[in-house]
Amino acid sequence: LCCEKGPRLPMARQDHLNQVQQMLGSVPGWIDGLPDDQLEHLWPLIVWQLSDTKLTAQQKALVAFGAAGAAHCPY
Repeated sequence: LCCEKGPRLPMARQDHLNQVQQMLGSVPGWIDGLPDDQLEHLWPLIVWQLSDTKLTAQQKALVAFGAAGAAHCPY
């Protein structure tokens, strides 16, 4: 999804929500309430976080924590 090679074409909101439904079983309200541009940015990050990669879950959490700290995220 987020790491495929080649040009990345924007997906329609419903396509993102269909992927959320398929992956999580339902669409959480906080995801459904995101504006289109935030959903388009955030969903590939969530997919990466939940997917199997060479990074462990702990390493992915550290990456997310570091990014949030660098961006001065209030959460």
